[in-house]
Amino acid sequence: MQFLYFWSEDIQSHAFLEKQLQWSPNTVVDWKNFMRDVCIEDLTINQEPIGGPGTVVEIDESKFGRRKYNRGRLLTGQWVFGIYEQGTDNVLMITVPDRSGATLLPIIQRYVLPGTTIHSDEWAAYNVVPAVGYDHHTVNHSENFVDPIDGTHAQGIENAWGVVKKRQRRGQTTNPELLESHLIESCWRRKNKGNILNSIVKCIRELYPVV
Repeated sequence: MQFLYFWSEDIQSHAFLEKQLQWSPNTVVDWKNFMRDVCIEDLTINQEPIGGPGTVVEIDESKFGRRKYNRGRLLTGQWVFGIYEQGTDNVLMITVPDRSGATLLPIIQRYVLPGTTIHSDEWAAYNVVPAVGYDHHTVNHSENFVDPIDGTHAQGIENAWGVVKKRQRRGQTTNPELLESHLIESCWRRKNKGNILNSIVKCIRELYPVV
């Protein structure tokens, strides 16, 4: 289907899709929602903990929201917690109610294997990370992006934030209720980059077999 090709190429313009496919606006929205559902189902079924001894995982939090007239202080937003395994395409982004240790630590323990080296900034909520089986290194972002002594950094997850927020600026993640599904789609795309079309077709066939 032509839509699958456009989706795999990340062509998101509603006007373009409506014209090229001769679809109604509602049909375009329905298909985009369906594709995000496929990504969610695939990652839910196949997502395994990442990291482990000898690997480095970066963690960070970021706030997604809108600025008035695209400038000024952030008025509203949603906290998102990110986890990225260095040297891979494994990245997770999870909406959270806050960035307290009580909220973030269970997520770390669920998705990051014990023995992993974790890189983060100096946010106080991460102070408990060494006590639960991780080798924790921090970088002071007010002074350096990369620690000059041991090379600790979180540039991988920072780059991942940039990709997702670029999509948000293009108008694809403005609805707070849909933010998490857009985050999951972005993670799915990264995990399957270079083979997105074949991967999404395979997922659809596995999730919705013809009987």
